[in-house]
Amino acid sequence: MPKDLPTRPSRLLSMLVFTSGMSMMAVEMTGLRLLAPYFGTSLLVTTVLIGSMMTFLSIGYWLGGRVGDRHPSLRRLCATTATAGLFILLVPLASQPILRGASAALRPLVQGAELSNFTVAMTTVVGGLLGTLALLAVPVTLMGTVSPWAIRLAVARVEDAGSTAGRLYALSTVGSIIGSFLPALVLVPLLGVRKTFFFAGLSLLLVSVVGLLSKAGTVSVAAGGAALMLLPTGTVRPMDGLVYEGESIYHFIQVVQEPYGACPNAYHLYLNEGIGIHSVKCPDPTKEIRGEWTYMAAAPLWLDKMRSDPDVLIVGLAGGTSARQILEAFPRSNIVGVEIDKDVVEISKRYLDDDDPRIKPVIMDGRVFLQNTNQRFDVILMDAYRQPYIPFHLVTVEFFRQAYQHLSDGGVLAVNVASVRGVSRSLTAMIYRTLREVFDTVIWVDATQSNDVIYATKHKTDRYLAANRLEHGFHTAAYNTIRRGFRARTKGPVPGWEDARLLTDDQAPVEAAWDLMTLQYAY
Repeated sequence: MPKDLPTRPSRLLSMLVFTSGMSMMAVEMTGLRLLAPYFGTSLLVTTVLIGSMMTFLSIGYWLGGRVGDRHPSLRRLCATTATAGLFILLVPLASQPILRGASAALRPLVQGAELSNFTVAMTTVVGGLLGTLALLAVPVTLMGTVSPWAIRLAVARVEDAGSTAGRLYALSTVGSIIGSFLPALVLVPLLGVRKTFFFAGLSLLLVSVVGLLSKAGTVSVAAGGAALMLLPTGTVRPMDGLVYEGESIYHFIQVVQEPYGACPNAYHLYLNEGIGIHSVKCPDPTKEIRGEWTYMAAAPLWLDKMRSDPDVLIVGLAGGTSARQILEAFPRSNIVGVEIDKDVVEISKRYLDDDDPRIKPVIMDGRVFLQNTNQRFDVILMDAYRQPYIPFHLVTVEFFRQAYQHLSDGGVLAVNVASVRGVSRSLTAMIYRTLREVFDTVIWVDATQSNDVIYATKHKTDRYLAANRLEHGFHTAAYNTIRRGFRARTKGPVPGWEDARLLTDDQAPVEAAWDLMTLQYAY
């Protein structure tokens, strides 16, 4: 047995293995939240992060086995985990300058504007992502060395190797389980991402220094770590006009006051990477907001029989821009707004005046809501984005069949779809094709430079029904902004829809479709 082992090494070693497993999983879980304000939470970003973490761990396992054989010393292992803890403390501080440089690189593309240099923008984004992963590589690789190294230290007899390895791997896994739930349920909602990294790094560092320093040294490290936890969070992604920034269990949320069209001081709701505007509110009611929200709010104009009090369901309420515009045209409407994030609803009430008693918010996933209600609606609006991606389970044929069953006779469904200016509308074509499997009439409107809106009705409908109605009434501030060009923007079938993929719960590559459109834009 090495001379530098403490009197009861198994207890400290077990605690080190447990804490390392917890910290490693906390870093992986919180790493996605670190990237979300800049790169979003798409399947691609999640895959890159998880794949990178697995790569770093694999390298760590290999190194841990080799170094453990050469240096079977608990003090050396503690020095390694202490280094990992220090790097975890540094990650949120060192990554922010890297991430801020990449934060707005693709924002013009998503909003329908031209990029001055696509290559530079993509290089900035990829460089920011790789730079952050490089920061995570060091602590995760070092934590990967713990299990094989600890087994080398703990095995005294070959006959006990299996049980010893099993016990230590079980401890590491229990730590990982706690490291999975603790950030999501407690630390991130209460402390935020940066302090969650501090908690993970400090936990690993404290256990490590027990094997390295005196009791007084351990107390000093604990005091220093506590000071880090008390540091003010600061602004994650500074923006001119920022009036609110915070995190929820689902999103990184910002409210920014900046010009929008004719409104010089509109409130904008940004989520996650902030390259898409989820809702807008102009403090001056005479300067109405025009955009994809107004085209979504025009959905009641497609009803077979017009009603002054339509029942409306909005899946993806966000800040309620479309809801307010519907109420302007149909003041007696009854609106149910389904929004998965309660914090978005509360913040929208505070900054975007989304507190109209005619809007009933429901905190739930949109599909889950439809599965658990018997209510039928005249209008259903699908506006649920993780910009620029639509959650795949909200655009499949199975979901549209559920929506069809919850529409009244003569009802209409509207879907907001992101597009990339100047390239094929492959995502729009897939959603159009899928809607054609369920609805009697499907109509495509080329709404904005970065959004298509698809209307689907339960009845045979003239393509220009809404345009005709706009031309003969409904003079509201919102509708006036789209009245002149609505007929011209109302198109025939989406080009190529016959050959487009039918989206199903089993296979709905909506994120890949948008990513391919981005690449087509580049070339």
